[in-house]
Amino acid sequence: MTILFLAALAGCQAPPPDISKATGRYPFDLHTTNSVSIQVIRDQEYIKIVNSTANDFTESMLWVNQQYTQSLPPMPAGSTISVNLWNCYDSLGDQFNAGGFWRTDEPTSLVIAELQQGESQPLVGLLVIGEE
Repeated sequence: MTILFLAALAGCQAPPPDISKATGRYPFDLHTTNSVSIQVIRDQEYIKIVNSTANDFTESMLWVNQQYTQSLPPMPAGSTISVNLWNCYDSLGDQFNAGGFWRTDEPTSLVIAELQQGESQPLVGLLVIGEE
């Protein structure tokens, strides 16, 4: 019984890095202080991204905490998309610890979120709401 409990507990810890999911490094040279009225609202391991601007955004990269990234579909003006934070990886293949009901460790806080429209385009800051 103890072995079963320990095996279940080990399954709730962060998975080891998966190098096949490694992404590029955060483009510090493209970081700016510019932001747009796109809200990022966290709900457990998901975030809602609300494009409350009058602008359409093409496919882009979402950067979280200047480390983790994932691609996003187009976001027309006024649209809302849902993103699973477990799909965010860093340059080493580490997965964002998004938390969840069965997790035993504290989820990683969402501090900063940015969009990257193209490889050489400056990043655009998003408004993170409700994260402490």
